[in-house]
Amino acid sequence: MKELNVGTNIVETLRNNFIPKKVEIFIWRSRKKRIPTLVELDKRGIDLHSVRCPLCDDEVESVDLALLFCKEVFGIWEKVFKWWGLNVFSSASLFEILQGSSIGNMTTLGSKIWQAVLWSCCYLIWWNRNQMVFNKKCWTTPVALCEIQLKAFEWIGKRCK
Repeated sequence: MKELNVGTNIVETLRNNFIPKKVEIFIWRSRKKRIPTLVELDKRGIDLHSVRCPLCDDEVESVDLALLFCKEVFGIWEKVFKWWGLNVFSSASLFEILQGSSIGNMTTLGSKIWQAVLWSCCYLIWWNRNQMVFNKKCWTTPVALCEIQLKAFEWIGKRCK
């Protein structure tokens, strides 16, 4: 009988019932570094013209770059943190951001809503990155913030009492 080798690469599954399941699944895949960034596609032997970020063309596109540190994306994060009256992260990892842990004296409900906003932001950044890559539709920072606010409010409002 073969033994299942689980390894040490276990990622805890986080739940947040304020957002759709598709977003939860996306976050789970992001935390495991299993979204199809250009670097991941290249590792799987898919022949690509380039593995540089399709948004900024400055660096190799990793999960952290695509969702957090690309200069085109970082401006969106600055606006989201400013919207909540918080200082933007400086050297956080994607794992730390997606954890969405409580900030200061935030209530449990506030922390859960904040986490839902963070997850919504990541999902919408990835969705709009794909719109740009496949449909050549650009997304400006003010439009991005508005879209994130609207979707987060819609998703949380439908699922929160």
